Amino acid sequence: PPPPCPARPPPNPAPRRAGRLLVEGPPAMAEGEQASTKGQTTRVFGRQQEPEKSRLASAEKRFGVTWQDLHAYKDRMLFPVLPTCMGVEELPKDISLCETVFRGLDRCIVQGTLNENPGQPYARMQICKPHWIRFAKCTKRRDELIMRGIRKWEREYYGSLDDSSRTEYLEDIDTKMRYYLYAASHTNDNTKKGRLELNAQHCALRQASLLNPRTSLDEGNGVEGPTAQV
Repeated sequence: PPPPCPARPPPNPAPRRAGRLLVEGPPAMAEGEQASTKGQTTRVFGRQQEPEKSRLASAEKRFGVTWQDLHAYKDRMLFPVLPTCMGVEELPKDISLCETVFRGLDRCIVQGTLNENPGQPYARMQICKPHWIRFAKCTKRRDELIMRGIRKWEREYYGSLDDSSRTEYLEDIDTKMRYYLYAASHTNDNTKKGRLELNAQHCALRQASLLNPRTSLDEGNGVEGPTAQV
């Protein structure tokens, strides 16, 4: 059997040039958002007041993007989780990291928060929607290309293993998938829940690709989180 893979950083390492934006972990709130509660849904004893909840629902329907999705852009910037033995440098070099569209959306959200009009707390949903659409499309395509690169690398690596090592490798992917699903079912954070479920789906795609090596590397790559309506 091939020697064990060399020690690498934890899964899902992020390129340095992206700074803290691609580091996996709870995304920080936009500047000025931590100190302000303007525009947030009013809650009384843990429940939204009906008029405010109705206003938010109306705004989301009108603008075609949810408040939660719009403000979860830092979480969406995270890469799909890489296999333990695979390094970032083994991905194709021509994959866009979506940094430019990220900065455009980030500036819009920050400015919308700092200059918020109390009478129009959801205005940034309309103003920032074009930035969000470009960002959502970019990260969707980026993740598809990353998953294609992962599956290509993984097929070659898997093919170099003996039968017992292959069995262990598939079991490891299955264990990770079950963990993500378990963690998703035990969190009340919808943004985190969505990310964990997406990680589980990626594990399922990787597993299916290894069990059916004749399938196209592009098959199933469309699995992705919610996007804004155009």
